[in-house]
Amino acid sequence: MNYPKITIWIAARNEEDNIINCLQSIERLDYPKDCLQVLIGNDNSDDNTKWFVVDFIKNKRYFQLVDIQKVINSQRGKANVLANLYEHSTGEYFLICDADVTVNPNWVKGMIANFEKDAHVGHQVGITSIRGKKIWHQFQSIDWLHALTLLKIAADLKIPLTGLGNNSAITRKAYESTGGYAKIPFSITEDFALFHEVVKKGFGFKNTINQEVFNQTLPMFNLREFLHQRKRWMVGALQCPWWVVGLLFFQALFLPILLIIGLTFSWKIAGILWFLKWLNQTITVLPTIIKLKEYHLIKHLLLYEFYANWWQITMIFFYYSPVKVDWKGRVY
Repeated sequence: MNYPKITIWIAARNEEDNIINCLQSIERLDYPKDCLQVLIGNDNSDDNTKWFVVDFIKNKRYFQLVDIQKVINSQRGKANVLANLYEHSTGEYFLICDADVTVNPNWVKGMIANFEKDAHVGHQVGITSIRGKKIWHQFQSIDWLHALTLLKIAADLKIPLTGLGNNSAITRKAYESTGGYAKIPFSITEDFALFHEVVKKGFGFKNTINQEVFNQTLPMFNLREFLHQRKRWMVGALQCPWWVVGLLFFQALFLPILLIIGLTFSWKIAGILWFLKWLNQTITVLPTIIKLKEYHLIKHLLLYEFYANWWQITMIFFYYSPVKVDWKGRVY
């Protein structure tokens, strides 16, 4: 069997606690090593990330550390790292994961399957959940799975919304057709920007939910990290079609709307509407949870509704606050 050459891109900034776990999972990939190229971009880390990587990749010829020294097209952060890594890439397909991600052994095969079946497909997104033991971490995991399930439904309907930057893939042909990050204007949501440039060039896109493309990432461990992560996501979300933005705001303001209905008309009606929303949400995400065998999340589905209502309305206030996004030690 002829295996296509794959290049994996990993942007790493101050990831000394996570990078080795990520690289170990990539080392376990079920894919011929002579068809793999793994590029780790050290984004001016001021911890031991670089030296941990140097030690790990010693005598592993398909791993390469790239110290990010130059700025391309006024890019910043991860977008600039990926722009630099492209210049070293030899693969036919580029796979992207974050330094805190643990990849599935079959990740490469699963991510390129649609590319191999259909040359028209230019962008591929996998499925990611959170690894963590606290109930807040479990809520974040359901959050990710619910959002990615909705994105898959949209992709199946040929509605381009966004790509996910920590578990995605793009063909060299699609990337180069856009000019890549060397041409795309800077965006704090670099995955959103690249995805939409690929779509504009007429390429197809796929979202897949199965065990092969199922990776895990770390949760946000404190409220500050969480809010800044979601504010960054909101930047991309508000660039979606108006009706998607409308639905997001409706969902975020659902509790105040129910309160108005209860005070004005009937608390019974408000309760029924809340139950229907929870039921729809559960019906949407439950098949994904079962398919990925994340059974431990099922017991949290009721309380998750309260978590979702809390963070969605909180996010509205935080997004419109004057606080700038602080991500990986950089302010945007």
